[in-house]
Amino acid sequence: MKNILAAFLLLLAMASCKKQAAVTNTTASTPFANVLILGNSITYSPPNQSLGWAGSWGMAASALNKDYVHLLTAKFQQVNKSCVVQAKNIAGFETNSDIYNFDAELKAYRDSKPDLLILRIGENVQSSFDSVAFTKRYQALIAYMKVDNPKLKVLAAGSFWSNRDYINLIMSRYTPYISLAILGEDLSNYAFDRTDVASAVQQHPGDKGMQGIADMIWAKVDTMK
Repeated sequence: MKNILAAFLLLLAMASCKKQAAVTNTTASTPFANVLILGNSITYSPPNQSLGWAGSWGMAASALNKDYVHLLTAKFQQVNKSCVVQAKNIAGFETNSDIYNFDAELKAYRDSKPDLLILRIGENVQSSFDSVAFTKRYQALIAYMKVDNPKLKVLAAGSFWSNRDYINLIMSRYTPYISLAILGEDLSNYAFDRTDVASAVQQHPGDKGMQGIADMIWAKVDTMK
């Protein structure tokens, strides 16, 4: 009887170890390791004295660690300490997608082989744009970033401003997508409380809005693992 009980306990222990190993392996393989965020001034803006903007991070966060890029970086690195997060302002693509030079602007980022691309654009696309031409270039942008990296996952995060349905519709067609428009409907998410900057800066998300953007993007990213 003692031998039977000992054998049973041994089998139980082995099964537990195998289960734990499986959980550990799954956890280790899921976090992203190389994240690229392509956005506009909400993603990164250099200092602009004429606007009273002295930051070198996402406009209009009060500090570097308060913008959505760095809030997201902290979240990624909580689950994968070695995760690298890069960010680039591609406002030029929003305003002049037809002449935006992918090789000159994005080749180095593409060649770094990111495993997750977050497209966080939309605010600078005017309603008078050529939707057919922009759609083709938007698809070309995604295809370009996937060259020699076909497993790249792409998340599109729409406009923070709530009056950009025309561009959000395009962005929602080709990859997983989240709308941020609900954030733009709440004036407390803007930087209107900052009296030290121009109105053009105030129309960007403040710290609360940046936190909201980070939280919404992270919730979606968490479903893409």
